[in-house]
Amino acid sequence: MKHLLTVVVAVGASALFSVLVYLQQPKTAFVDNQRLFDAFEGRKELEARLEQGAQAQQVALDSLKLQVLQLESSASTNSTTAQRYRQLQRHYQQQQQLAEGRYQQQSRDYTEAIWKQISRYTLEYGEQAGYDYIFGTAGQGSLMYGAPQRDVTDEVLAYINQRYAGQ
Repeated sequence: MKHLLTVVVAVGASALFSVLVYLQQPKTAFVDNQRLFDAFEGRKELEARLEQGAQAQQVALDSLKLQVLQLESSASTNSTTAQRYRQLQRHYQQQQQLAEGRYQQQSRDYTEAIWKQISRYTLEYGEQAGYDYIFGTAGQGSLMYGAPQRDVTDEVLAYINQRYAGQ
């Protein structure tokens, strides 16, 4: 009987120790960064805004290009028109370069703002869900593999889109 009691106590202590070790393990998961970025509603809205701005700039450039083309045909017969044509053509090229630069800068700014928002919302999600770590996969060596049961991309995506929508 004493021997049985000793075995029961040892097994119980071992089980308790195992539970304590398990509870001390950090809770980890991962997300697919590209999927988060692509499906984030905030990105879609900013991208639409970026495209609207680009279209407005393109309308102005097209109008200027039309003026250049109209002067082009008569520039060969009149020196004053030829000079005006060259000035307008240079102006068009400068405006085109400026528009491209603005578009690229805005695109970088929007991308940075999107990642900041995704990071903030993911941090909130991790805190609320009790995670110690949420890793991001990017296909660039940061996390090369994660067990599928640890993938919380869909949950985080639902959360960040709800937060973005103000819910």
